[in-house]
Amino acid sequence: MVVGSSATPDYEPLRGLFKHHIESFDHMVEYGLENMLMNVKPVEVYDSFSKTKLRIWLGKSELYPPQKERISRTMHEPLYPFECRQAKISYAGKFLVDVCFQYGDGAVIREKFNFGQFPIMLKSKLCHLRGADPQKLVSCKEESSEMGGYFIMNGLERVIRLIILPKRNYPTSMVRSSFRDRREGYTDKAVVMRCVREDQSAVTVKLYYLNNGSARLGFWIQGREYLLPVGVVLKALADTTDHEIYVNLTCYYNEKYERGKGCVGTQLVGERVQIILDEVRELSLFTRLQCLQHIGEHFQPVMNGLDNESYTVVAEAVLRDYIFVHLDNNHDKFNLLIFMLQKLFSFIDQTSVPDNPDSLQNHEVLLPGHLITIYLKEKLEEWLLKVRRLLQDEVDKNSKTFDLCSLAHVKKVMDKNSPRQIGLAVENMLKTGRLNTQSGLDLQQRAGMTVQAERLNFLRFLSHFRAVHRGASFAGLRTTSVRKLLPEAWGFLCPVHTPDGEPCGLLNHMTSTCCITSYYDSQGNVRDFFKMRTSILNVLIGVGMTPSLPKLLQAGPPEVLSVLLDGRVVGSIPSDVVEKTVTHLRRLKLSASSVIPDDLEVGYIPPSMGGAYPGLYLFTSPCRFVRPVRNISVALEEGHDIELIGPFEQVYMEIRCSDGGDGGRRNNLPATHEEIDPTGMLSVVANLTPWSDHNQSPRNMYQCQMGKQTMAFSSQAIHCRADQKLYHLQTPQSPIVQTKAYAKYSIDEFPLGTNAIVAVLAYSGYDMEDAMILNKSSVDRGLFHGHIYQTETIDLSEQSAKSDRSQRMFRRSNLDKSVHSLIDSDGLPYVGQAINPNEPYCSIYNEVTSTTRNTLLKGSEPAIVDYVSVDVKNKKQPQKVNIRFRRRRNPVIGDKFSSRHGQKGVCSQLWSDIDMPFSGVTGMRPDLIINPHAFPSRMTIAMLLESIAAKGGCLHGKFVDATPFSSSVKKANGEPESESSSLVDELGSMLTSCGFNYHGVEVLYSGFYGTELTCEIFIGPVYYQRLRHMVSDKFQVRSTGTVDQITRQPIKGRKRGGGIRFGEMERDSLLAHGAAYLLHDRLHTCSDHHIADVCSLCGSILTTSIIQPQKRPVREIGGLPPGRIPKKVFCNACQTSKGMETVAMPYVFRYLAAELAAMNIRTTLQLSNGGGA
Repeated sequence: MVVGSSATPDYEPLRGLFKHHIESFDHMVEYGLENMLMNVKPVEVYDSFSKTKLRIWLGKSELYPPQKERISRTMHEPLYPFECRQAKISYAGKFLVDVCFQYGDGAVIREKFNFGQFPIMLKSKLCHLRGADPQKLVSCKEESSEMGGYFIMNGLERVIRLIILPKRNYPTSMVRSSFRDRREGYTDKAVVMRCVREDQSAVTVKLYYLNNGSARLGFWIQGREYLLPVGVVLKALADTTDHEIYVNLTCYYNEKYERGKGCVGTQLVGERVQIILDEVRELSLFTRLQCLQHIGEHFQPVMNGLDNESYTVVAEAVLRDYIFVHLDNNHDKFNLLIFMLQKLFSFIDQTSVPDNPDSLQNHEVLLPGHLITIYLKEKLEEWLLKVRRLLQDEVDKNSKTFDLCSLAHVKKVMDKNSPRQIGLAVENMLKTGRLNTQSGLDLQQRAGMTVQAERLNFLRFLSHFRAVHRGASFAGLRTTSVRKLLPEAWGFLCPVHTPDGEPCGLLNHMTSTCCITSYYDSQGNVRDFFKMRTSILNVLIGVGMTPSLPKLLQAGPPEVLSVLLDGRVVGSIPSDVVEKTVTHLRRLKLSASSVIPDDLEVGYIPPSMGGAYPGLYLFTSPCRFVRPVRNISVALEEGHDIELIGPFEQVYMEIRCSDGGDGGRRNNLPATHEEIDPTGMLSVVANLTPWSDHNQSPRNMYQCQMGKQTMAFSSQAIHCRADQKLYHLQTPQSPIVQTKAYAKYSIDEFPLGTNAIVAVLAYSGYDMEDAMILNKSSVDRGLFHGHIYQTETIDLSEQSAKSDRSQRMFRRSNLDKSVHSLIDSDGLPYVGQAINPNEPYCSIYNEVTSTTRNTLLKGSEPAIVDYVSVDVKNKKQPQKVNIRFRRRRNPVIGDKFSSRHGQKGVCSQLWSDIDMPFSGVTGMRPDLIINPHAFPSRMTIAMLLESIAAKGGCLHGKFVDATPFSSSVKKANGEPESESSSLVDELGSMLTSCGFNYHGVEVLYSGFYGTELTCEIFIGPVYYQRLRHMVSDKFQVRSTGTVDQITRQPIKGRKRGGGIRFGEMERDSLLAHGAAYLLHDRLHTCSDHHIADVCSLCGSILTTSIIQPQKRPVREIGGLPPGRIPKKVFCNACQTSKGMETVAMPYVFRYLAAELAAMNIRTTLQLSNGGGA
């Protein structure tokens, strides 16, 4: 690709872009499944007759790498991804789980059950490509740069889309009008917390504020929301007195600090607490036991499997399974609820502002491994409950054939509820992207979870893994607040790379430096969260934090601030030592020796006047966005000063740009951190636009979209793939002007376009409105030549219907010699054979009927057979073949092209070399002519710079670095670049040193007249892309053709040879022009012209029928055709054939009359000869 780059490219930066998908799946395989199976609730079956109790639960699981169907018992052949793509099967491994049975208190019996085929992610720990070097990957018929991160389902590559969720274990205050509709007396304010268990399943708890000053705790069970008075929950969680609750809740209000900075309490708090405690007293609940019994009594009907348990046990289960599920300890839950109430009351009293639910601060991401884990957990729980129901039904029947004590009988009943459906459910979720779930898994959406990873080109493919979607529920909303680009997203989400149209602002892309935290640290070791949290606690206690112990009363802001570690109130810290603590924690993050994780999020919200609720929030959890910045406040050796920060803490940090300036800061707020590189705020695709800082912003957005629609060098392993449609550029080149990201991410493996010589001049009328003139001779030499590859899969085993169990095989007919030139003796086409439309390319022989059926080529353009692959599973006669067709797509008038600066246009003329203008000095003729009017309003200055730079690069024989913002970066010695050596000076001097004009203009001569053009023309090489939108795929022509059976109007659809809709607005424009005959032609003559027989006596068009006359022998007159017998029409209503007239009308009118008649409405026509009637 690039001359001189013989060394193997470094794929490490590329690997980092896909890492979060693979790591989440790896963790699921190694620990997530085991953890999840431990948390699946056991079920019990009780036989009251024999007093036998059978307990069933799930034990360990085993997940195997994908293997082929066994040929013999000993042979285990691995199944490789390329085989799945070609055979259109799924890349999945066997999933076995130990199901444990225990009778009474007897021994535990373990039985292995096969839960079907479990999809395996490519390049994960169970994939055969894991750890393979580029040579090994090529030998496995993959790309040398294969990164994995997706699944192969039925031969299609599916990727799980990253979806934004509310930040886990963080109490968010919010205002929603829907909260008012919960019940009477509710306000629109609440504090919401999404609590996530260790196995990734979540329960969202909402603390609503009521008009009377009290609060309710709401959570969902089986699709219904339950609301509990908060006082009852507080008393049920801890053995405490009313006085202790009162003191705990009012401790953060102190008259001394009233209305001071950071004071969040008011004197209304005491009155609210009084109301909360009065509510509990009114229910006559005084002790913890009474509160538990009260909860248990109400929740017993909805808790599965606890029908025979005491109320206290049920209440404990409710508190454990639905209230703050991320905490195990009731005292921690009590402290957290107190904190949430304090935050709620502060929010009501307007001493703190609500959190913005659309801000990235309060967001995290749903990773593939976690989605599969929670979906699998629900499916396994459903399966166990169904098993229990089946067994209980058998027990209750009291049948002689079934014995609960016999494991064989139990297993026989269990087989009715096949365990293999579990693997199938996960496969279906990946194929369709739909979650078939009752509970909703605490997610906002149930569809659109997966998308197909299209390999239209490499940028398109890569973008699927970097995209984060806000959620399908927002797509239909007409609001713009969700779509806004907020300053909090700086450095995490790319401001440029988002589609235009409906998904604008909802489908964002992560920046090139942004990554997502996982269960693995940077060395690839699994994190021990318990150890990490303990070490963080020890550090905090060491610097002066008071740990939150039961019964220990603490003051509140602004004297001391609460410290939350992953949603657990671990203590309080004096506000005068907080800042030192934060600096200390950051220092420990950077040091390699400490146990504190390098991506710990230290979210310190300082006390303020009516700002966000203050506190020190620490997060170690996975699924968070993080990005690297340079810490300049801690004196450390070079290379150890890169710190990972999250969006939550970034808002409260002082980070300066890397241009050496202070960003307008005063000395009292010095910067503690510095950006590493300004291009870190852009995504990978946006980073490839040269000098994008010299372009108008929307043009960069257009380029991000068009870069993903480019017809490029799509795949190096193209001969081992069976994609339904592949676009392929025959003559790709490496751009002369490229950014640093181009080499970093090895884009040269999949180049996207061609360097074309572009002249900017108005040469004829053919370049108006973004049209461009191409040099026909350049096109003939191979400029922008491309192909479309389409694969047809013919599977005989699928075609054989259930009734027709006949043996089919590929074989050509020996009788019909006409197809022998197209089809080989094995019934398949010759490779390299050109086939025209409606010619056969494959013959299938049916042994039972001894007939041969040919498959004809559809469409309207010829194709060349590029490749035929046969499935050799069936050795005697192949049952499945892939035939790949290649269609040539060379540039024609109407094809779309674009530069890398959002300057898109269509080819309006292909002119031969002799008609193009030529340079007086070099004699060169441009490949492409673009109109100068494309530049002023669009302000794509970078395209002009690219032209000069590429010209200089060609002359000097070197690539030109066009990384954006390079003038804003300090040089190695710390000196910023001097402004005098501007970019234009630098590029102009490259040209003048070779004797060219400083500004990149040349004297051109007209190709028509041979005279010098009146002004100098700007000419130079620009990297152009050919887009996939081609005329050959889009043109639609029809004179006559298929019509709809009911209305007799032309059908729609280009594939079926349908017509183009002449709609309401087109009709209006013809009416405005007064073109009545044209309108009549379009809407009647060419559509559903029909001549109807109408009875003028009764005016009906439905009661007429044609009488068939008897065939009489007609005497033929020599040499003349027989005379036509006149048509006789009869009216069934009037019982006469008199007064029959023929009327031309649209057939759809007759259909309307028939429809109305079916509703008992009669339509009559009044006929008259006069035009004015």
